[in-house]
Amino acid sequence: MNPPAGWKFVVDHHPPDWRFPAGQTWIAGTIQAESGNAITDLRAWLDKKVSFGLHGLPRHGEAGLPYSGFSFLLAPPSDATVLRLEACDLTGRWIEFFRTSIKASPEPTPAPTRIRLADSLSALIPDLLRRAARHPERTLASIADDLVTAMDAEPLNAFPNPPFIGALEEPTQIGRVEYCRLSVVGWLTHRTAKITRLTAIVDPLYEVPLAYGNARADIIGKFPELTQHANAAFVGKVDLPAGLNRPILLKIFATLDNGEKHLAFAQRFQPGLMIGAVPTAPPLSVCQFSRAVWTLRCAASRLGLPTTGVFRAGRAAWANYTGKPLPKSAAPGATPHRDQPLRILVVTHNLNFEGAPRLVLELASYLKRQPGISLRVISPTEGPLRALFENAGMAVTVLNVAPALRATTAEEFHVQLNILSGTIDWSGVDLVLANTVVTFWAVHLAHRVRKPALFYVHESTPIPRLFAPLVAPGLIPVVAETLTLAQRVAFTADASRQVCSAQNQRANFRVLPSWLDVAGIQQFSRSHDTASLRAKHGFAPDSIVLLNLGAVCERKGQHVFLQTAELLEPEFRVRFPKRKIEFVMVGARDDEFLRALKTKMADAKLSTVRFVPETRENYDFHRLADILVCTSFEESSPRVLLEAAIFGTPIVSTDVNGIPEMLSGRDAWLVEPGDRYVLAEAIRQALAAHLAGNTTRADLARQTITSRYDERVSLPRHLALVRETAALAPGETAL
Repeated sequence: MNPPAGWKFVVDHHPPDWRFPAGQTWIAGTIQAESGNAITDLRAWLDKKVSFGLHGLPRHGEAGLPYSGFSFLLAPPSDATVLRLEACDLTGRWIEFFRTSIKASPEPTPAPTRIRLADSLSALIPDLLRRAARHPERTLASIADDLVTAMDAEPLNAFPNPPFIGALEEPTQIGRVEYCRLSVVGWLTHRTAKITRLTAIVDPLYEVPLAYGNARADIIGKFPELTQHANAAFVGKVDLPAGLNRPILLKIFATLDNGEKHLAFAQRFQPGLMIGAVPTAPPLSVCQFSRAVWTLRCAASRLGLPTTGVFRAGRAAWANYTGKPLPKSAAPGATPHRDQPLRILVVTHNLNFEGAPRLVLELASYLKRQPGISLRVISPTEGPLRALFENAGMAVTVLNVAPALRATTAEEFHVQLNILSGTIDWSGVDLVLANTVVTFWAVHLAHRVRKPALFYVHESTPIPRLFAPLVAPGLIPVVAETLTLAQRVAFTADASRQVCSAQNQRANFRVLPSWLDVAGIQQFSRSHDTASLRAKHGFAPDSIVLLNLGAVCERKGQHVFLQTAELLEPEFRVRFPKRKIEFVMVGARDDEFLRALKTKMADAKLSTVRFVPETRENYDFHRLADILVCTSFEESSPRVLLEAAIFGTPIVSTDVNGIPEMLSGRDAWLVEPGDRYVLAEAIRQALAAHLAGNTTRADLARQTITSRYDERVSLPRHLALVRETAALAPGETAL
């Protein structure tokens, strides 16, 4: 058959006349996609059974990416008559590029292990529905075929052969992933030559150096003959583009002192999310869910897979997908408001000038302006927001909660909590308002002294994963219990509520929109022009400013922004020869992550990237920017997007957690997190619209955000929730 236009391939290693002997046989060749594309995966079909191959291997002296070599290790069954090879490109399309008749050995081969669809149904359904939502141009059946095929496919891994010796310890079948970055750990040495460099490839267009040469004392204990090779450990983080097929193939290459480059490891793995956005599946009806189950069953049947027990598994999958249904007593109703004077104890997890404390400062200031409401503030740490709280008429107390948080058991925690409770004057408290899940201890205090509690949860990370590095394992159930103890738990994004849905056992969860001072931003825009702000911060008047605003950290994904700059800088230099393009990251902190970004910037010789320290002048940068780019892996209701929308700045953003609840594809350019190629294309489109004077999406974004998030609209709803919660008796939750 003919390959797609612009593709080049050759299968130059195969059995003579395609007659396969008994046992396993290697076939190999090269394949290159058309210009601007690349091969992300390969698979071989022998009738209804599929096997993955190794792709992206250096061949014929290739010096740069993408490498074109591939290989398969096949053992056709005796009745196999046709071999088909398919390649997946950067768009996720599987394309057949080679087909031939074969003659298999008549000797019987062991029957391949086949999966049961029922065993994997709960995991497949959310994946199917998420992919269908992202790719409306594809049929549900075609997506189901790809998912079931990948689940059943035989992987091909590779490990060191002598004179190499080593072990890949991470990843194994499951990879540890934090913010779309894979942890890679192991050791490797060569008995006669020196390894000068180790690199890893997951993305076919991106080769990542691994830190190599650290000591591993345990190697000598296991292999005494390797005394001269003790410094053989390697470690690194490899970025995972969001669109890769699963299981994902990791390749590690070793370069020797004679210049030879060898494949040392190839490992297929399923990503295991440790830190990062929990993917949320779209809501659906029973009818839609049943259709998804039936579509997956049909895909399994086409592959000849067993489908027994699928419908029984479907019932369990529905329970996993939707969570525990609310009790009948959860029907919403009216709660009398409390009109008498209300004394609120506000608890913030710190007093830093950052997102969540700023939000509670704004909420508390609004509440303070209401007749009959008084507030005081508790924080476990000191910080610059103390002055702003005090200027708004709220006393601030710093409370040492460290002994309670250092507890290793629930019993020890409650002992410390009892001591802590005695340091607070509860006689002047009608309601405890605890802001962020990190203030869980305040809800337990309120429960202990029988005061109603309103608990604001801004995080979109499951409690066990969020608190694993923060508290002892024995305290994690205590944290989870907080969601049932609070009379009301408030979320500003439904995606955050979904993450905690298992704890919504008392119908006490509420979702309300966040808030924004729209009038204040409009006044700032009228009184500050772009030219003067650019001069103030050292930007050329005609430069194109792509702004990433927010604390520079792994969760915010600035490493993906930097990789995108690496992709776009050469292109923009040609497209805009007389204008300076600047990729600006505002919110830099002097830490290891920032230093790693600066090292990467220097290695890539990027001249268009600028880091700006954390600042209170966020509005300045909103006003002077051309495009706002959000690369976060995890967000609930990010303030930066609300602000950008009111400033009228075109928005390119990841669509994680609560972001799609704020903005749709009509309002902004939304992309999956961690994929530099998709992000680069979205920036191209947003910039083209901006330079052409097309403000359609920016105008819609401003209308959307103003109608729902203007504080004049949303804060009264939060006031109503405050009064509703304060009117509840201690221990009361459901209406």
